[in-house]
Amino acid sequence: MSALREAEETYRRMAYDTFAGDLKMGFNLGFCRTFAVPEIARVLAATGRMTQHTRVRAKATGAMMYGLFEYGLDSERGAETIAALERLHAPYAIGDDAFRYVLACFDLAPMSWCAAHAWRAPTDAERTASHTFYLGLADRMGIPEVPATWQEFESWMRTYERAHFAATPQGRELWRATRGMLADRVPRVLGPLAGAAADSLFDDRARDAFGARRPPALVRAATRAALRARAWGGRRARAPEAR
Repeated sequence: MSALREAEETYRRMAYDTFAGDLKMGFNLGFCRTFAVPEIARVLAATGRMTQHTRVRAKATGAMMYGLFEYGLDSERGAETIAALERLHAPYAIGDDAFRYVLACFDLAPMSWCAAHAWRAPTDAERTASHTFYLGLADRMGIPEVPATWQEFESWMRTYERAHFAATPQGRELWRATRGMLADRVPRVLGPLAGAAADSLFDDRARDAFGARRPPALVRAATRAALRARAWGGRRARAPEAR
């Protein structure tokens, strides 16, 4: 079996079993993170789909990505999805670095979320499987010069963010449109604090770029506590597997 096929099997288990809920949360966070890059925010806002039909657009993106996870990059469904992604982006002048950054957000943000908040952290083998999958996607979409390892990609991502994150009206508009959707995914025990809890899931650099306020310390502490409780519950539910 090829390295890509093995990676796809591992990633499929993560997406549908091991980290099912956490991976979805990580994808949402990664997608929102792209709003902090002016080049990307302008494209997303220009289509109107993300601001006017937010949940429909998010659901469609998720369905495309999960189709790739389920059927594989080189399946008939995978080829159709990749062709659709290329058609979707064709009308816009998007630089290779911006494409690489979106890929990084989809590859690395879910793994970082799982490492911090899932019932257990991903193994190095699982993180490598994720990166191998996205390297395969980059190759099929013609995205060049993606770093060969996830560690190198993380370093590239941090450097890119320092150089490119900036506040724009489009980034703020996109965050206003999607904040409620992300708030729906935080632990329900946070209740009316859910919106501020969603703000707390980003670092200051990202929040500043798309106009999210830094929540009060009490909200940040309550969010951390709720996420720790959620992870603890996940470990208890998977106790035999954890052993």
